Amino acid sequence: MGKPTGKKKFQETSKKVIESNKQNKGAAAADRASKAFDEDTVIFINMSQELKEEGNRFFQKRDHEGAMLKYEKALNLLPKNHIDVAYLRSNMAACYMQLGIGEYPRAINECNLALEVSPKYSKALLRRARCYEALNRLDLAYKDVYNVLTIEPNNSSALEVLDSVKKAMDERVLLLTKMNLVCLIFCLLGLHGCGKW
Repeated sequence: MGKPTGKKKFQETSKKVIESNKQNKGAAAADRASKAFDEDTVIFINMSQELKEEGNRFFQKRDHEGAMLKYEKALNLLPKNHIDVAYLRSNMAACYMQLGIGEYPRAINECNLALEVSPKYSKALLRRARCYEALNRLDLAYKDVYNVLTIEPNNSSALEVLDSVKKAMDERVLLLTKMNLVCLIFCLLGLHGCGKW
C-alpha cells in the first residue's frame, strides 16, 4: 500500500479550523451587532435628551401641554428602565399639577411610573405627596414625605410639606374631637339619638 500521506489528518484539521473561523466570525458579527445596538441606543438617548430640554423650555413658558408632548416623545425613545424615564415622568407630573387639582390623579400616576424606575426619586415622592395633600389623602402624603426625609433628612421642601401635612392632620383631629363633643352634648341633653353615649 504505500506510505500514508497525511491527507486524512490534514482534512480533519482543515475542517476544525474552518469551523473555528465560522464561530469566531459569528461572535464578531454578534459583537458588532451589540455595538451597533449600543450606538443606536445612545443616539436615541441623545434625541430624548434634546426633546426633554425642549419640553423644559415649553414648561418655563407655561405651555404645559406642549411640554407634555415633548416629554412623551422623549419617553418613547428610551429603554423602559432608563433613569431618564423617571425624570420625564416626574416632569409630566409637574405639568399635570400646573393644570389644576382635577389633573392630580394623573400626576399621581406619572409619579408612580417614575418611582417604578427609581423608587427613591425624591422629586417624584414630593410631587406625589403634594398631590395627596391637596386631595386630602394626608396619610399617603405623610408616608411619601417620610420616605423622602429618610433619604434626605435636610430636604427643605420635604420639611415644608411635612409641616403642612401635620397641621392639616392636627386640624382634622381637632374637628373630629369637636364634632364628637357636640354629639355628646346633644346626646346628654336628649336632643340627638345617635346611640354613641
